[in-house]
Amino acid sequence: MQVARSGSFSLTIESNELSKGLRPSKRSPRNARYLYSCSGAVGLDGVLQVIEDLNLSRINTAIITDSFPYPQIFVFTNTTIVCGKTKIYELLSGVLTLKLTVAAGIRWTAVDFYNFVYLSNGKVAVSRSAEDGTYTLSDLPITSSICNFNGQVLIGAPDVEWA
Repeated sequence: MQVARSGSFSLTIESNELSKGLRPSKRSPRNARYLYSCSGAVGLDGVLQVIEDLNLSRINTAIITDSFPYPQIFVFTNTTIVCGKTKIYELLSGVLTLKLTVAAGIRWTAVDFYNFVYLSNGKVAVSRSAEDGTYTLSDLPITSSICNFNGQVLIGAPDVEWA
């Protein structure tokens, strides 16, 4: 197998070096004929490809001009949400679509249950309806952290407002 990157560099890897794949554990010795690491490439359809060659689409977040830590990108089961300091966008057909404008708080935290999403920035709580995908201010508790633990929502600092 030959791995090549646009022109200047070429490396041939023999099949016996690939047959075992990546080492199953960090405790596997380096001389056990496992691959030690894979950087800058991924396996796709049984072929090792350079990441740049995959032509991955990028999310254009230029409309979000808020400073660090924004934009915050949440890739969920059925949707991708991008949050600015006060605006919530959903990625629809490769384009960010504004869904809701809210009061500024601290960084966003979120959890999804397929089409239902619960977000909070310590100032407001927002939910995405599973039925129609609308975003609304929610009567769920505001929080500084949200976690899905075996299907149960755990939140940190419920109803403590942060600024």
